[in-house]
Amino acid sequence: MKKNQKTNINTHVVCNTKGGVGKTITGSMILPLILHSTETQVSVYEIDDNNQISISSNHIKFKSIQIRESEDVLDQVYFDSFSQDENKINIIDCGGGNDTKAILNSLAQSDMNSLNYYIPINDDYDQVDNVKTTIKLIKSFDSNPTINLILNRCISMDKTEIKKQFSSLFGDDEIDLPSRIEQLEFNNIFFVPNTNIFSLLKSHYQIALLDSYINAADLVANKDKYHIAWQQEGEEKFMRNMKMFRFAKKVLQLVEQLQPLKKSLGV
Repeated sequence: MKKNQKTNINTHVVCNTKGGVGKTITGSMILPLILHSTETQVSVYEIDDNNQISISSNHIKFKSIQIRESEDVLDQVYFDSFSQDENKINIIDCGGGNDTKAILNSLAQSDMNSLNYYIPINDDYDQVDNVKTTIKLIKSFDSNPTINLILNRCISMDKTEIKKQFSSLFGDDEIDLPSRIEQLEFNNIFFVPNTNIFSLLKSHYQIALLDSYINAADLVANKDKYHIAWQQEGEEKFMRNMKMFRFAKKVLQLVEQLQPLKKSLGV
């Protein structure tokens, strides 16, 4: 693990040469929530030839673009990186496989340096090799990266249990499985709980976690007012809204579990 160095705080890149590891959840759900404040302007660029963002938000600017269109977007991000305005934040969500390689290559061609990188990983054994490849690509052009590992779908948030689940990364003496964490050069490691909330927000409700959190916080903080209003609308409406209220509490619990990431990023 490396020591933290001064980085470009405006630019955040979510990447992994492996697809299906949670890059979109990290880039479109988690990071906008963590990096947002009342002063910030957060833009999320999903650069992927296969997917289109279908998430709505009143607080985040989303844009899906094809690989062939990425050069102009990356130039805009590069322009913003020179800004003294720390409140203009760009998140680049790379697609998997060749898409990630193409975007990292474009960043290299633009001489972008000192960026923040987030590499999501599940507990599959072969994904450690993908992480090693991704880090190698990053370090081939960025001499001062801040690399964050995101351990996705953690069954428990207890560190001992996480190490057991991610034995592919931390090893397991009981089955003579060696640790490979020492083979990876990174700055921080974070844990994301296994929950269906991300999927429900992304595909069913089609709303950003940030917006859901803001709504949930208001709903729970002013529950008495809302409960009285719902009661006046009849039993059926009250019952339906109570289901929404319980989901709101789950969203708040999830956001609380993500706080270590927010504290580490200094926001």
